[in-house]
Amino acid sequence: MKNLKKFVFFLLLVLLGALVPLAAQSGQPAGDKAQKIFQAGKDAIYKKEWSQAVKQWESFNFQFPKSQWGAEPHYWLAYSLNQAAKESGDFDKQTVAREKAMAEIEQLLQRFGESSWASDARMLRIELAEYLSAAGKTQYKKYITGSAENGSGSDMDVKLVALDALLQMDEEKALPILKKIIKENKDKNIRAKAIFVLSQHDDPSIPPLLGEVARTDSDPYVREQAIFWLGQEGSEAGLRILIDLYTGLQDRKLREKVLFAFSQNESDASFRKLQEVAKSDPDLGLREKAIFWIGQSGNKAAPGALLDMYKANSDLELKKKIIFSLGQLDDEQGMTILKEIATGNSDDRLKAEAVFWIGQNGGEASANLLKALYDGNTSFAVKEKILFSLSQNDSQAALKHLFAIARNEKNPELKKKAVFWIGQADSEEAAKFLQQLIDQE
Repeated sequence: MKNLKKFVFFLLLVLLGALVPLAAQSGQPAGDKAQKIFQAGKDAIYKKEWSQAVKQWESFNFQFPKSQWGAEPHYWLAYSLNQAAKESGDFDKQTVAREKAMAEIEQLLQRFGESSWASDARMLRIELAEYLSAAGKTQYKKYITGSAENGSGSDMDVKLVALDALLQMDEEKALPILKKIIKENKDKNIRAKAIFVLSQHDDPSIPPLLGEVARTDSDPYVREQAIFWLGQEGSEAGLRILIDLYTGLQDRKLREKVLFAFSQNESDASFRKLQEVAKSDPDLGLREKAIFWIGQSGNKAAPGALLDMYKANSDLELKKKIIFSLGQLDDEQGMTILKEIATGNSDDRLKAEAVFWIGQNGGEASANLLKALYDGNTSFAVKEKILFSLSQNDSQAALKHLFAIARNEKNPELKKKAVFWIGQADSEEAAKFLQQLIDQE
């Protein structure tokens, strides 16, 4: 996850709402020729035909330098040049295209600095500067450092994008600025975005800061974001902080977020913590949440852990949650345990739950298991549940088992149930079987 720079940069642009719509600004009606070229440029962008888009926007800006659209054509020319550079395999051509795009952005900002397109232009300028700096054109680095160190209010989003880029170049300069934003900015959305930027980078000081935010920030959403990114961070230090948070936090919703964060950390230590909560937390709801995340964890120890908890607990609702989690396992061992529950000495309600989740597994093997459970059960309620589960299994084996039950079942109510579910099958074979039953009558 770490340092997937271009993906993160794009994701951050989406997060910050920087992808602007392809809509013209209001103004006086344009002449037919201007309108035609303008629309051709838009169409090329929609189709991602970047060379054609560059051609159309260059033509438009040359012929109509004072058009009603103001900054917009300049933005789309710079944008198209950058996209064309990304698709070019020639390093020199990439650099030339991006320098042309940078010049277009500079012209836009000089002429239309108060335009609604100015913020988007500054975002794009940072991306261009990052590429050009990496290509050895270090004179463009100033646009990254300048935007990172300055900017407030409406330009704060630009500042955060610049900080994300600066972290790749000069972590010592960028980290203190980000940390200050997280601790001091009054806008909760800005603090949350700064946490996102910070979380994408490796530095030993980041997990403790996220832990501090999770404990002390004034806004619950910002605290949740800090917990979420601690879970994604994946280090041992981050896990220790999450464990301390779970113990120290009083807010139940935040503790639920910590449980989710445990589930995102693939270490054995995080799995053990989920087990501990599932077994002994005084809050039954949090125990249920921990059981759910154990079932989602993919840990090879999950089936055994869930079975141990099932045997150790007497609470009916908690046992149902354990059965649910067993049903979520992509593991034959989970199905084996569900079969044991369905055929053992469990409460009929628990047997019915196990049958349901066996049925959700689908396929011929599941259908055969359901038929075996039907033949081995005496409970009307459980057999009724098995009939339903067979009806939800779209294998031929399931339909044939329903036919057999409809023919041989002695209990008239169960026989009716089997016939009913056969009638719900969209199958010529089912229709023929029902006709045979009618003819026998």
